[in-house]
Amino acid sequence: MSEEPQEDTAQRELTIKEEYQLWRKNCRFMYEFVSETALTWPSLTVQWLPYHTIEDGIIESKLLLGTHTSGEDTNYLKVASTQLPLNNSDKKASSRIKIIKKFENSFEINRARYMPQDPSIVATINGEGEIDLYNIDSKEAKTSISHLTPHEANGYGLSWSPHHKGYLLSSSDDKSIVLTDINKDQLFSNSSHGDIVNDAKWHYFDQNLLGSVSDDKYTFLFDIRTSEKPISKFHNPESKGINSLAFSPFSHNLLAIGNTNSNINLLDLRKFGDGKGLLHTMMGHSDSITSLEFSPHKDGIIASGSQDRRLIIWDLFKIGEEQQQEDAEDGCSELFMMHAGHTGAVTDLSWCPYKEWTLASVADDNIVHLWEIGKSILNADDGSNQNNLTEKDLE
Repeated sequence: MSEEPQEDTAQRELTIKEEYQLWRKNCRFMYEFVSETALTWPSLTVQWLPYHTIEDGIIESKLLLGTHTSGEDTNYLKVASTQLPLNNSDKKASSRIKIIKKFENSFEINRARYMPQDPSIVATINGEGEIDLYNIDSKEAKTSISHLTPHEANGYGLSWSPHHKGYLLSSSDDKSIVLTDINKDQLFSNSSHGDIVNDAKWHYFDQNLLGSVSDDKYTFLFDIRTSEKPISKFHNPESKGINSLAFSPFSHNLLAIGNTNSNINLLDLRKFGDGKGLLHTMMGHSDSITSLEFSPHKDGIIASGSQDRRLIIWDLFKIGEEQQQEDAEDGCSELFMMHAGHTGAVTDLSWCPYKEWTLASVADDNIVHLWEIGKSILNADDGSNQNNLTEKDLE
């Protein structure tokens, strides 16, 4: 592979620096607050922990982070603390991140997720496809309390069931999806995909339903009661591979998938059996989608991260709205806001579960961003929830 000429590299770095400076200049117009914390090593994963306390107008918060040291240092699952303002008139909160606990891992941590029924138990999946379980409330343990080896290669997909305590779903470059009951044993392993399985997640409403996406350009739906093969599938030959998926927490039949070709597809689960299911394609990124997550608070709001260094907030209720020409030049009608503060590829994002319009994001630039979308942007919305996607039909 030929190397990029030095002058092209220098020009690219200059452009990134200029874009970052412009973003910083405009922050006061876009955010209620935004903080940046530099890490020693980049984190490929981020997730707000649900428990928090409120005192004197300040929310004491915690997050999960990981490390990717490229073999140059010990890798860790990290628990970080931070503060958020309870209301926007309060300026006392310090939202810079402080690492308060570290737990060793043998390889880079690709994903870390807490168990919904017991947030003190955290699972990680690493660069060898190994799964480790940690008790982050433990005062003694510095290593995992359980070590699982369901995969034979690098893994990214990791999802706890919101319905069955201890049911952990994982996926890997070995083309497999594995469901493990951490209290008993492996429940099933499926290798129906023809290539790397990049992500796998549980359905919010159906306790038996899960989805997976792969470099083979397929999205599969599985029922754990008949796990030998998918019950339905969607094929997107133009995707160049599918990296991430997100089930809507509001609409039973709505699924979003993020593609290598930079587009996001909205799918209707009911039409998968016909080999169809595509509702709409959202275009706004310029590189591969890396992460995708619906807002837990607002119906129709979804965030996407990309290798283009951008994170976009989309409003699905605005699909199909008429736009003035100057607005159309800024992007499609459903593009609600673009977070352009990262100087490296976005690797993960997380909506804060207890503070609306607040997110955490991490990128290859070693920086953690915590940010709340500004009231000026929210108030600029006319508030009309006219849904051109006929989302009521997806309930």
